[in-house]
Amino acid sequence: MGTSAELQKVLGLPPVTQIGVAVKDVRNAVDYYSSIFSIGPFYVYEFIPEKHWYFEQLSPLKLLMAKAPWGSVELELVQPLEGKTIHKDFLESHGEGLQHLGFDVANYEEIHERFIRAGFKPLQRVETYYAAYKGYAKAAYFDTHRIGGIVFEIMWRSWITKL
Repeated sequence: MGTSAELQKVLGLPPVTQIGVAVKDVRNAVDYYSSIFSIGPFYVYEFIPEKHWYFEQLSPLKLLMAKAPWGSVELELVQPLEGKTIHKDFLESHGEGLQHLGFDVANYEEIHERFIRAGFKPLQRVETYYAAYKGYAKAAYFDTHRIGGIVFEIMWRSWITKL
């Protein structure tokens, strides 16, 4: 597997539905993306998942997030506030920028297992209820950066993808 596109095909992933950007200040980033690219409106909120695993260790987490539709994808801006997170790791090692590509999947457990069988380890996982969306979500980020230089996130969000 030499590219992100090849990996996406091998793992049977649908088209990208989210572009994740790690930022130092969500509110400044919202202003920037809104004014420069006319993206928005953004939904800004604190994210404190019920369950969070960082390198498979249960760990508390608090992020400030902003999401907005951008054509057929969702732009997600992520600012770490508390706890261990791959977003904080990214900011410390690379600075602000494109951190992950997200894929909404209906068969989350099956796709998760495909990543494991292909030799990719989960970097971070969450399971939580989103009051704003009145639904549940599961997500896992996998260490796929060696293929195309980007982390892949698989997501099951009950308000988007039905089981």
